[in-house]
Amino acid sequence: MRLQQDIDFTILNWVKQELDETLKQARQALEAYVDDPADSSLMRFCATYLHQVQGTLRMVELYGAAMVVEEMERVAQCLLDDTIRNKNDAYEVLMRGIVQLPDYLERLQGGHKDIRLFCCHYRMICVLAVAKSC
Repeated sequence: MRLQQDIDFTILNWVKQELDETLKQARQALEAYVDDPADSSLMRFCATYLHQVQGTLRMVELYGAAMVVEEMERVAQCLLDDTIRNKNDAYEVLMRGIVQLPDYLERLQGGHKDIRLFCCHYRMICVLAVAKSC
């Protein structure tokens, strides 16, 4: 299905490679944190990379995707604050978001409408709802 609106994805084309690289760094930081949760600096790196992605998405006016990344950043912060009981669910939902976002952006570049990130967004909200003080 093609987008009905006339959206100019030229700017997304300019920043897509940088977004992909920053998401790769976020993924690597998350993987390292899962292997060594005592090193909180790894999760801080992950959260920082997600914050960079969120800002870039807002700059190119992809507010839906930015909102999902904002929730991902909140999950990362809750992990740092140790307020999430089921950490494995949080790791899984973060990794899923990080992995799915580049594909989602590629579909947008191709002019397609896609709601797959909404499922990921819903799961993050559920993870946060279980957290005590996020």
